[in-house]
Amino acid sequence: MKKRLVVLSLFTVLGIILFAGVVLQTGFDEIWRHLRQFSLLHFGIFIFLSFLNFGLYTLRWHLILRTISGAGISFWRLFLHRMSGFALSYLTPSAQTGGEPLRILLLSNDGVPSNTATSSAVIDKALEFAALFLFIGIGILVAILDGSLPPEMRTVGWVLLVIMFAAIFWFYFASMKNIGFFSSILRFFRFNRFRKVQSLHDRIIELENEMASFYKHHLRTFFGLVLISLVTTSFLLLEHYLVARFMGVRLTFLQTFLVSTIPYIAYIVPVPGGLGLLEGGTAAVFVALGVAINAFVLVFIIRIRDLIFVFLGLIHASKQGFQMLKTAFQDKNKS
Repeated sequence: MKKRLVVLSLFTVLGIILFAGVVLQTGFDEIWRHLRQFSLLHFGIFIFLSFLNFGLYTLRWHLILRTISGAGISFWRLFLHRMSGFALSYLTPSAQTGGEPLRILLLSNDGVPSNTATSSAVIDKALEFAALFLFIGIGILVAILDGSLPPEMRTVGWVLLVIMFAAIFWFYFASMKNIGFFSSILRFFRFNRFRKVQSLHDRIIELENEMASFYKHHLRTFFGLVLISLVTTSFLLLEHYLVARFMGVRLTFLQTFLVSTIPYIAYIVPVPGGLGLLEGGTAAVFVALGVAINAFVLVFIIRIRDLIFVFLGLIHASKQGFQMLKTAFQDKNKS
């Protein structure tokens, strides 16, 4: 546990250093000048589209939960639960998976069985990662083929491509064939020899069986969810194109695609919100493409949107936390 905390702390410090370096390199005056030129109307349009996209994320989770359990939780409540999960993932160095336990906890508090809540969150996150990996992979492939990626980075690009597509393939193949994605990894690395892992073995198998049942018996729903996932990830392109356009730069489709995909490798690294890595990666891609734009301001505007979501998510999580404590206290008094 201590080693993990040290590693995560080092990544967080690295992110802060990289972020500060990009800020100093860009210059405070330059950042402020570009932010002042970005009108409130443009920011309002951007926020509206972001909320619409977040609604699609929630719709995917809502369909998954309704399919596997028939739980009658309102769309708006799920929307807030998901935003709370986003907030926790964004603020913790967890490679964008830190919010899932909170989503599961909030669902469980709504009366959804723990295994069902876990299955819904895992299936939802797997679709999100698969779509993101697919877009990043296509972006890397395009950058390799058209020469946008420097020659010294092409080997790294090919390795990342293989790892991402292999992970997507094995997750769905192992799940649909009832091999068990998580248990197969535990067996391969012989983690199942450890006592702590053995104590969780039955729960992991139960989770995998529920996931396998979903993929086998709800294939039509699954393909609908894949379509939603591709649409939500495509919003990355729209967001980057619009923000750049509002900053006075008209990107081509290829430029938009590359800048909307490759830098998001930063979210795979356990740094809160890809801090520093996303800014540096975006700037590097713009330089490689020869696009004259303040990359830090573009990313910063997107981060302001993210922080609005984080704020709303934390408010909801706090309210739910107080409610759970109040219920627990009342139950204790009754007993």
